[in-house]
Amino acid sequence: MNEAPDLTMAAIKMVLSLALVLAILYLAYRWTRRSLPAGTAGGKGRLIQVLGSQYLGVKKSITVVRVPGNILVLGIGNEQINLLTKIDDPNVMAAFTSESERDGRAGGFKDQLQRMLRPMQTRCDRIDANDTPSEVSR
Repeated sequence: MNEAPDLTMAAIKMVLSLALVLAILYLAYRWTRRSLPAGTAGGKGRLIQVLGSQYLGVKKSITVVRVPGNILVLGIGNEQINLLTKIDDPNVMAAFTSESERDGRAGGFKDQLQRMLRPMQTRCDRIDANDTPSEVSR
């Protein structure tokens, strides 16, 4: 006679195999985070920072990128990236740094949200100031 396969044991084997694969992936992730330098694994010490980007058309843009020692202006097209100019003047680089910090791009989500909501708040304050309280009759 043919015996029915034990589905419980098959399910247990499948769950244990999945747990083993996930454990191996997690250990590999932890090993790469510890062994690679901070900038290459996406850590806080990023070597390349995008300062700004302006879209010109479909799949065409100009991007300003900071790399150690230089600021690069790149033309990005459909299939290629061209170096438009390289900025290595310390005064201009300092201006870019102070401008990006002043704009709040260096801040977190909360800072950027407050900066975006500030114009709406001032409009609401002006509307409230122009409203006169209406008298309620009984």
